[in-house]
Amino acid sequence: MDTQTNAHQEELKIYEEKILGAEEKILALETKLFAELVQAVTEYIPPVQLNASLLAKLDCLLSFASVAGRNQYVRPEVNDSRIIDIKNGRHPVIEKQLPVGETFVANDIYLDPDSQQILMITGPNMSGKSALLRQTALITLLAQTGSFVPATSAYIGIVDKIFTRVGASDNISSGESTFMVEMNETASILHNISDRSLILLDEIGRGTSTYDGISIAWAIAEYLHDHPGAKAKTLFATHYHELNEMAQLHPRIRNFHVSVKELEHTVLFLRKLEPGGSEHSFGIHVARMAGIPVKVVLRAQEILSDLEEIREKTTANEGKRKKEKDLQLSFFQLDNPVLEQSARKS
Repeated sequence: MDTQTNAHQEELKIYEEKILGAEEKILALETKLFAELVQAVTEYIPPVQLNASLLAKLDCLLSFASVAGRNQYVRPEVNDSRIIDIKNGRHPVIEKQLPVGETFVANDIYLDPDSQQILMITGPNMSGKSALLRQTALITLLAQTGSFVPATSAYIGIVDKIFTRVGASDNISSGESTFMVEMNETASILHNISDRSLILLDEIGRGTSTYDGISIAWAIAEYLHDHPGAKAKTLFATHYHELNEMAQLHPRIRNFHVSVKELEHTVLFLRKLEPGGSEHSFGIHVARMAGIPVKVVLRAQEILSDLEEIREKTTANEGKRKKEKDLQLSFFQLDNPVLEQSARKS
């Protein structure tokens, strides 16, 4: 019995050694085979790399052609000018995600550093301002990569940098607020612009108080307009309707708005870019559409009416007190000589 037990134990030890050594032997064999393969392929490296490069280019071009054919893209003209002229441009991603039966509303964009450098775009939330900014950047980028673009025509002057400030979030780990993140990113843009840059700014200044936000947004737009070395093409989406006054003071700023139609208890977003500024944000309408309780919405409308009435009275009183004909900025209607002096200087 003992002899038989010992025999079994010896057999198990041998089997154990085979199992424990198998992984090591497999690794050694794989290493040997791989080294032999590398050695055998060494002389074919140049043609393999060339084939890989050619296949990658073909794959990219085939993808471009396939997407262009399926989605009615057109060939853009990329030239050495500084003008961006897009007719009936569309957002390549959003148009594929629309509900069945709904068509994407195309828009024209024209940017020219010598005559229409900055587009000041106003309009309510959900109207399509951000989508318009993004689609302009995507069309410009696609054109310069060699792709056809979602538009009926596109003339793209070469752009060296695309800067975006279209959304923010807190950086809690670094102790940075949403506004601080926004200002850091904006500062980086202002320090790095060139004469061929494309800049997209969405709701600059919204993270702080109204007067601070308007002042910062105004100063940034003015800086971009008056920069001595770079007339960077800029799309500036904002809720601050006071910024529409900049078009009267700066020759290369143009006001546009994303059109909406006001109905009885809601708004219909037409999503069409039109010349001229917008005077309403329709924020309360959007709140109603989002499901805010009716009681809250009605109270908000009452407060808004009171605030507008106070503003009209204040403006009327200011007009009586001040007889000078110099342009006064609406958001500086405060009894503060420092701010009034700053407004007159601008």
